[in-house]
Amino acid sequence: MADITQTCTITGKTFLVTEWEQSHIKKFDAPLPTICIEERHRRRYAKRNGRNIYSDVCDLSGKPTISLYSPDKDFKVYSQDSWWSDDYDPTEFGMDYDFNRPFFEQYAELTARVPKMALVNVQGENSEYCNMSVGNKNCYLVFGGDFNEDSMYSIFNFHCSDVSDMYWTNKCELAYDCTDCSGCYNVKYCRNTANSRDSQFLFECRNLENCFGCVGLRNKKYHIFNKQYSPEEYKKEIAKFRLDTWSGVLHMKEEFKKFRLQFPTKALKITNCENVTGDRIVNAKNCQNCFDIEGPAEDIKDVFLAGWDVKDVMSCSHVGHKSELLYEEIANTGCSFCAFSFLISNGNNIFYSDTALNSQNLFGCNNIKNAEFCILNKQYTEPEFNELRARIVEHMRSTGEWGNFFPISISPYAYNETVAQDYMPMSKEDVLAKGWKWHDEEKSEIGTGPEIADSISDVTDDILQQDLICKKTGRAYRIIASELKFYRKMGIPIPRHASATRNEQRIATRNMFDTWDRSCEKCSANVKSSFAPDTPEKIYCEKCYLEEVY
Repeated sequence: MADITQTCTITGKTFLVTEWEQSHIKKFDAPLPTICIEERHRRRYAKRNGRNIYSDVCDLSGKPTISLYSPDKDFKVYSQDSWWSDDYDPTEFGMDYDFNRPFFEQYAELTARVPKMALVNVQGENSEYCNMSVGNKNCYLVFGGDFNEDSMYSIFNFHCSDVSDMYWTNKCELAYDCTDCSGCYNVKYCRNTANSRDSQFLFECRNLENCFGCVGLRNKKYHIFNKQYSPEEYKKEIAKFRLDTWSGVLHMKEEFKKFRLQFPTKALKITNCENVTGDRIVNAKNCQNCFDIEGPAEDIKDVFLAGWDVKDVMSCSHVGHKSELLYEEIANTGCSFCAFSFLISNGNNIFYSDTALNSQNLFGCNNIKNAEFCILNKQYTEPEFNELRARIVEHMRSTGEWGNFFPISISPYAYNETVAQDYMPMSKEDVLAKGWKWHDEEKSEIGTGPEIADSISDVTDDILQQDLICKKTGRAYRIIASELKFYRKMGIPIPRHASATRNEQRIATRNMFDTWDRSCEKCSANVKSSFAPDTPEKIYCEKCYLEEVY
């Protein structure tokens, strides 16, 4: 079986379908993909609202609830308690399949009929404003993060406590504005750093203590800009930077950016892996074009963000633990033999479904729980299900729908409400020109907002009653009491941007889901790197990089 070249029907670019991909797709009896990896990625991400929540009212209980869906959406929204209760049976909204109409048209109709679960916030305690999360306590606006405590404004943070403004972090405490960090304590403004404490502005560092503005260091104490100081000198020097002030932080960010570029960076961040390509991969084997993978993971391709016991998966995003044999899925966990679906948890043999929990043998279902042998949310016997499913698949082959993920046009969200906008941003004009939805947010009518003290030491409690204005978007935001307490404890100035803007800024510091052919700037060896050729970083191969830092 040879590799096959396909032409993307959206971009016109050619792409390869490898022998492994062909073999994997065959397990699902699906045709070869007709759109490129990037556009498949966009299509899946346009199904996930990553960090937008709204105040709403549960359409079943009439009680206030926090919802993923803006109030202007037409469909009903149920709080988690109502959605899981015996007062609601999703099969009551079931539909007969019409072979005279396309599948996606009928699925859009079902989507409009079935009540939606407001949030996915499992076993949270005093964490009502979190989504796609499990086991958080005293958390606020944490998305995609699990088992955190006293944490705010963070995405994909796990087992963290007393942190804010984190992205893809694990087991950190007393931390602020960090990305791709683990095992850190009392740190601020760090990237790609592990097992460090009492430090600020670190990049690609390991096992540091009391360090400031350092790059690529290992096992050091009392360093400023990679230079050794005595403990007394260190304390005096870092005080001069006035990081309790907004102006001081902005100045240091610019200085550190220039300083960082003087040092080499490793072409890829790959640890304890065998036969892998991509970036930010740990404990994996036979993984091709994958990014943000925390293994064990094996035999996966074109997977973006996955963790813990993932195997035999292709073209998926945000794959949770103990998942196997998946194709074109997003936001799934504990699943096997599922395809073309979103938010499947503890499921088996589920196709073309959205939010199907603790279920199996489903096709074309929406917001369903504890179910089996359902099509378009209608209950069938096992023989009826199997016979009708086979007929629907043949019908979808004839319409060209079989093998394609849900089109963006029938996503329940506007494009700019989803993580597609985070990773593959588009203008409102371009989104609307494609026939997709856009959500307009109101800008503030109060002008520039109040003056904010430069130093956190000069900020009074009055700020808790003030509408601040994001310097980038012009939208209003507020500081909550626990947030102000955190800033004071950590000596952090009040941010001048809303939390959504700050998240965009953190994402912009990370390389996206692609690699390029580069040359090591020390030995000239050919390497793959997630740093594009036009970026200013000095790229080293792994061998040269390790020689540099150890």
